[in-house]
Amino acid sequence: MYGKITDIKTIENFKLTKNNWQLMDGYKISTDCTKILVLISNGQSCCENWGYMSSDDDLSQFIGTDLREINLTDTALNKKNVKEFYDAGGVQFVDFVTNKGTFQLAVYNGHNGYYGHSIKVIVGGKVICEDRL
Repeated sequence: MYGKITDIKTIENFKLTKNNWQLMDGYKISTDCTKILVLISNGQSCCENWGYMSSDDDLSQFIGTDLREINLTDTALNKKNVKEFYDAGGVQFVDFVTNKGTFQLAVYNGHNGYYGHSIKVIVGGKVICEDRL
């Protein structure tokens, strides 16, 4: 168990370390035990549609719930939908399983094949997912 969720918010221009030049946007989920970050780099290179963040869930409904699992969801389940919007790039879905159900966060990047953006999912300071969309 990851603890009781105390806050879920979007963050902008987040720096992982003082010496890191890369700024990231995404989500910060705080529990009474740890912090979870779902991030995508926000530096625009050209004509890419980077950094689209989404959740179809009412995140306020999950404040106070017990976070039991964090799962990286296979994007193949949504391949058709992703292809409708982007020529290249991709999406990372992260499912948060609580005692009151599951909510999902996603970060997207769409580009022409040349302008990928790094993503990170960090739990308690440990990177559990690092990729390039």
